[in-house]
Amino acid sequence: MNTLIDICKRSIYLNIFIVVIPIIAYMIHNGSSATVALVWYLLLSLVMPWAYLSFKSSAFGDGKSISRIAYVISWIIIHGISYKGIFLGVDLSMLWSWPTVGRDVAFLVAMYIGVTISLLLAYGLTRLVGGRNE
Repeated sequence: MNTLIDICKRSIYLNIFIVVIPIIAYMIHNGSSATVALVWYLLLSLVMPWAYLSFKSSAFGDGKSISRIAYVISWIIIHGISYKGIFLGVDLSMLWSWPTVGRDVAFLVAMYIGVTISLLLAYGLTRLVGGRNE
């Protein structure tokens, strides 16, 4: 359990770097900035944790590591499920009636959850396969 809490804590620090650029881009501009913010979020949410997991010092809990390949696989799974849910089924029109601050907080929470679940799933896949960092 200590390892899972450690992953969630470190995910907070990773998300500081991952979500700052997309949220600022979204808040400053209007129109196509939401698309730009989404593209930056997707790119950063894949690259930043992958780069972090490349270091030997990126062990969690009792020195357990997460495979970079497992992270990429879990990122694809989580964002595939998100894409399918958001664009093909879930009605999120109620978000647009919220104040801007409420929408921004909802998107921040969703981005944090996406990265955290990707890391947790990657941890589970790494333990299942018995792999380590490449």
